[in-house]
Amino acid sequence: MARLALRLGRAAPAAELAATAVRLDPGLVEGWLQLGIARRRLGEVKDARTAFDRALTIDPGNLHALNETGNIALAAGDAAGAVTAFRKALDRAPGNPVIRCNLGLALGHAGRTADALAELRALSREDTIPPETFDHIAALEALGGDMAAAEAAQAAGISRFPDRARGHLLMARLKSTLGRTDEALGHFRDCRRLDPENAEAAFVLAAMGEGEAPPTPPDGYYAGLFDYYADFFEWHLTEKLGYCGHRLIRDRIAAVLGEPAGQLEILDLGCGTGLCAAEVLPWASAIDGIDIAAKMIANAAKRGIYRQLETASALDFLAGKEAAYDLVTAADLLGYIGEPRPLIAAVRRSLRDGGHFCFTAELGDAESFGMGGHIRYVYNPDFLVSAATDSGFETVSRDTGTMRRDGEEPIRVEVLMLRAVR
Repeated sequence: MARLALRLGRAAPAAELAATAVRLDPGLVEGWLQLGIARRRLGEVKDARTAFDRALTIDPGNLHALNETGNIALAAGDAAGAVTAFRKALDRAPGNPVIRCNLGLALGHAGRTADALAELRALSREDTIPPETFDHIAALEALGGDMAAAEAAQAAGISRFPDRARGHLLMARLKSTLGRTDEALGHFRDCRRLDPENAEAAFVLAAMGEGEAPPTPPDGYYAGLFDYYADFFEWHLTEKLGYCGHRLIRDRIAAVLGEPAGQLEILDLGCGTGLCAAEVLPWASAIDGIDIAAKMIANAAKRGIYRQLETASALDFLAGKEAAYDLVTAADLLGYIGEPRPLIAAVRRSLRDGGHFCFTAELGDAESFGMGGHIRYVYNPDFLVSAATDSGFETVSRDTGTMRRDGEEPIRVEVLMLRAVR
């Protein structure tokens, strides 16, 4: 019954049924397996791991439990543990394509890129392979900076599995990051054709004129995009696109606040991998960071400069922060927010009187704000100033600059410094 409930997508009832089964028969391996799967789907990772460990105590060579243990270790950031679990599973089932695919992914996360690519490429030449094999090859190639090889791998996956919506979605994301919007849109269309309920494809296509564009993106859209992008984000953004939004923020802070004295409590909204925080650190007594993408937060943590890091939306995080900060920064965040007024108002509430909010906003042909040609929101800066005034800010300075490139096109932004007033 638990297995049937899982097939129907009902993880909570499946967990209850499996828990009942193992209470009645603690030696029931299948019960522990189904309980572990249900707990993992519910996001209860620790309980899932316990269930799989119980299954392995009863049957140390259980293939399913070993594979699931590897998946959980990988999700928890224990790449070495995942490699060990997958190798044990392969000892039990040599050549199993699903486990080999998982092993390749784990090797990549463990920093053993050459070994990972060798395993995945060998698998990709076989007759029976998981389609995710090509996704993993593409991600590892992108992480290594070879975007052409990443694109070729994703294209090979689409050729092999042409009716797989996720392959087209990942290619669309990849081409979006490369600034090839028209090509990305073609893959978003293919994704939606194959999966009409895909919210990400529907949002992008609507935003680009193929439907009614929403004022804000759907929940989870940018979290998925930036989790995909996280491992090669910083290299690609700075080395390939010439991104300097973090430096535009730093320069504006220096011009307004003067020499750093390390006395400010700072919030870094949409912190990404921590580029902006590293620039404003000399002004900080403490820096907190939030980002909607968990993998971005994991990479930001590696810098060791944040007091607190949290995976959350900006509005959710700010809801509990009244007069908590002296300075809030948001480098290249508004392009992924849409309607800016709730955010500006929430930032004002989070600032002490006299505190500052410094942010960038991409400029575009809009009366207030709207979707630009690069699948990012663009703004009329006069509208932002008016919204800031309504929320209790005064505008200290307005500057324009080039923040990045899309292909050969410079992306112009307004850099605004606001002061919180009574």
